[in-house]
Amino acid sequence: MTTVNVRSIGALEELQTGLIRYADQVEATLTAVQREVQRTLDWLDERVRHWQNAVVRYQEEERRTRAAYERCMASGDRDHLPNCGELAQAMSETRRRLAQAEVNLRMAVDARKAVQAEAESYQREVSRLRAFVQNDTAKAVEILRTKVTVLHSYAGSGISAAGITPGAPAFGAGLAIGAAIGVMSGQEDAKQGDTGTQQSTFAEGSEPPIQMLHPEIRVVRIDQIDLSDSPVHSSGDFSKVSHEEMVDGLTKLRQVKRWIEQGATDQMLREIDEEQGLSGAQGYHNIYRVFYGDSAIKLDWVDGRYQVTNGYHRLSVARELGMETIPARIGG
Repeated sequence: MTTVNVRSIGALEELQTGLIRYADQVEATLTAVQREVQRTLDWLDERVRHWQNAVVRYQEEERRTRAAYERCMASGDRDHLPNCGELAQAMSETRRRLAQAEVNLRMAVDARKAVQAEAESYQREVSRLRAFVQNDTAKAVEILRTKVTVLHSYAGSGISAAGITPGAPAFGAGLAIGAAIGVMSGQEDAKQGDTGTQQSTFAEGSEPPIQMLHPEIRVVRIDQIDLSDSPVHSSGDFSKVSHEEMVDGLTKLRQVKRWIEQGATDQMLREIDEEQGLSGAQGYHNIYRVFYGDSAIKLDWVDGRYQVTNGYHRLSVARELGMETIPARIGG
């Protein structure tokens, strides 16, 4: 009977972690580019306003110099012509500046329209890319997790797999190996007359994703939460944790949610903190514990709305930041 030597499971786990980080890096890059695009649009808006104000200023100056020139010309008679040369020159210079300002204004407006059109086209492409990365990366991470779990089970079971080519790539053979293990386990149970118990989805030594550790945590729409009786009305209502620290935590929660949805594990968050030099309350792992652990926001479903049991301060800041959803533990 031929056996399969399954190797480099750790490499698959590293690839899984790499995919999650890749998705986050893509999101960070797209966000940075979006900020640059917005800065360019803001600068062009400022240029348009600048030249609009310049046109108004030069129009007023042109009216003043023209009026002064006309008064000067009317002050003389046929025998004594007035000397209005300087006023005529000033009026001519003002008209030149006005014409140049009008040209610059048209150029700024045209540039603003052109950049806006390009930005809208870019944003459509970004939306498609973001959807692709988020959706397909999540699917890829899920596939890798399934295959790693199966390979761990196979590698630790000591079961031989007849019919599988020696040296077959672990990634491609993952599902086939899983099916073989399931069939062979069922055959052994039948032979022994023992139904046994269902094995855990994750084999020993394989860390389950965070989502599976906290089935009681749900992502809830904030507009479905009743905050009418919230005691939080200003930054002065924050005591244990400052308003600034809460804002930083909720900002990081957005990243943590994305990682968790993509299949992150407890250890992955610890590794990310270590790589970025974060520790304690500043770390992503702490944000995970605060929002998914024992200190999670607690809600009760009452008469078609969520009532808050614990978490008013976090919910207040989440709404302040424009967040649409938040993880919470749901009660009765």
